[in-house]
Amino acid sequence: MEFIGRPMRGRFLVRQGGNGWMVYDSELKGPAQIEKNGAFAEKLTKEQAEILAKLFTTRENRPLTKKAPA
Repeated sequence: MEFIGRPMRGRFLVRQGGNGWMVYDSELKGPAQIEKNGAFAEKLTKEQAEILAKLFTTRENRPLTKKAPA
């Protein structure tokens, strides 16, 4: 079997921005949000961006941080 076309890309990509590195969310077409209504994953070092991209890819729609017990 032969596949024709571009290989599949992940949703989150590490890209160089105007000021540092960022994690780009290809679904939202912009910087990824670290948590809902939170900060964007931009103005990072390359290493920070790679770590966040890996976390985003493996979290399966779970938040990155745990909520404190109420």
